[in-house]
Amino acid sequence: MRKVENIYLILHPRPAYVIGSGAVGEKVNFMAASWVSPIAEEPPLVGVAIDVTSYTHELLESYGEYTVNVLPVDRVEDIYFYGSRSGRGVDKSQRLSYRRGVKVRAPVLEASIGVLECRVFEKVRAKDVTFFIGEVLHAEADENLFDEKRGWNLKKVNLPLHNWGRGFYDVGKFYLVGSSD
Repeated sequence: MRKVENIYLILHPRPAYVIGSGAVGEKVNFMAASWVSPIAEEPPLVGVAIDVTSYTHELLESYGEYTVNVLPVDRVEDIYFYGSRSGRGVDKSQRLSYRRGVKVRAPVLEASIGVLECRVFEKVRAKDVTFFIGEVLHAEADENLFDEKRGWNLKKVNLPLHNWGRGFYDVGKFYLVGSSD
């Protein structure tokens, strides 16, 4: 083995999501993110690492709400678009249609197959990023693709994994391992 400088790449590929920030009717932005993680079940908490210089960071600080939008792999060009431009220079809300969340004012992409609506619960500053921990106030998923007991039906939908830069993979195979004891 050899020393690795970009340590985060050891943890890639990771699921690629789109973070919605701001407030519908005011300022709206979307950003691709793979540094997203469940934190706790009670209360349900989800965290996302956001660069402190980004427009999304500014909107999260101002509005305190965000959405985590799950898009299928056939939307990978949209995900890449949201991750490769700054919302300060491009109105990314024009790319896909969106609506206001059910429990938050932050935007939800209509093309999403799953959404978590979050209110900022805690913030952890780590030099170049802030890890925003959000309490999940509402969650929804396409009932044809998601099962409450098994999660995503990967026979029906492929989910995008972000490797690095422009590299994406899909999740399309499922392996059940171990005994059923």
